[in-house]
Amino acid sequence: MLLLIFNKFNSLFLISIIMFFFIMLNSTSIYIQWLSMEFSTILMISMINIKSNNKIVSILYFMMSSISSLLIIIFITLNYSQLYFIKNYDLNNILMISMFLKIGIFPFCFWMIKIYLLSSWKQIFIISTFMKFIPIYFFSSIMYFSSTMMTIMLLNNIFLSLYTNLNFSIKKMFGCSSVFNSLFFFYILQINKNYFFLFMFIYLTLFFMITFMLEFYNIYNQNFKNFSSKAYIIFITLTFMYSMFPLFMTFLFKWEFIILFNSIYSNNLIILLLLLSMMMLWNYFTLLKTLMLKFNFYKNIMKIEILSMKMLIPTIIFFYSMTFLIFNLI
Repeated sequence: MLLLIFNKFNSLFLISIIMFFFIMLNSTSIYIQWLSMEFSTILMISMINIKSNNKIVSILYFMMSSISSLLIIIFITLNYSQLYFIKNYDLNNILMISMFLKIGIFPFCFWMIKIYLLSSWKQIFIISTFMKFIPIYFFSSIMYFSSTMMTIMLLNNIFLSLYTNLNFSIKKMFGCSSVFNSLFFFYILQINKNYFFLFMFIYLTLFFMITFMLEFYNIYNQNFKNFSSKAYIIFITLTFMYSMFPLFMTFLFKWEFIILFNSIYSNNLIILLLLLSMMMLWNYFTLLKTLMLKFNFYKNIMKIEILSMKMLIPTIIFFYSMTFLIFNLI
């Protein structure tokens, strides 16, 4: 009975967060957008606090979000007209620090990675999707993409691509990867909102399927023995798609991002971004190596399946077809 109540609370919190996200998308008022973001944060902290036995996660999330929120409300209240009509460099940098605190970008990434290590897969899904999309959408409406922000985000990607391999764990890898992709989301949102929403939908769908599988098979510390043979194949496919590996449909988004990026920045910067993407991709290969070494087909033949292979191929074909269609329409 208690578990049923907890599950209802989680569903209610998730629906409420999604509702606030849609309110933000349909509002032009900066204060309504800010309130939507803060209510979503409060709901997320409440869900973590109720569901998790470790209260450090909720306390840490609350502290960092509170500092970020205080900076936002003070400077928007005092200087919003100046911010809106004139691109004030100093004010933009202060809001940039607030955003970095909110979503855990370098040098404020350590608390976010700590939260990933202590959270469940359901909580990680919400933190990596809605609790990242909401702040990015909010800050993109009051900030501009400066050279300082670009430099720090590149440093963030350099650091995370190297830091992921230090005491490697699956939760840490997805945490670093989520923060790593913040550059893609923020820049794409500045250029093309329709493209951002498509990318967001694909990212959310893929990450939901990955976290659902990891939660379903109770995978927490690179122990993949619970995987069945079919789940093994599905998880590898989803991981390659999530990592935007070439020849998978998600690589189209990275390809389009590079084209948009190349129209403004130099080729040297493009080469650096590609190298950083390859370094992050290496971490996924580390995970897949661990998966292949620890997986045992003979012990898992009778394990429960969550998706029939007969349905898998038509689902993938449909997913690819719809993505290409929408991608070309945009």
